[in-house]
Amino acid sequence: MGNGQGFSVQEVIDTARRITDRGISADVQPRRPGDPAVLVADSQKARDTLGWEPNFADLAAIIEHA
Repeated sequence: MGNGQGFSVQEVIDTARRITDRGISADVQPRRPGDPAVLVADSQKARDTLGWEPNFADLAAIIEHA
């Protein structure tokens, strides 16, 4: 479920490396044809329908609690 904030794949990898203090290998490739430049999950329907709210907005907190 998204929290409405976007994080790049590189941001997620770098943050996970920092939080876990582990080497995480990544095979960096160019964007594939048809891939969107930006993609952010919208959780508004879950918020409206279920009253759901994300517990964490900060990427480091999300990874720490995963």
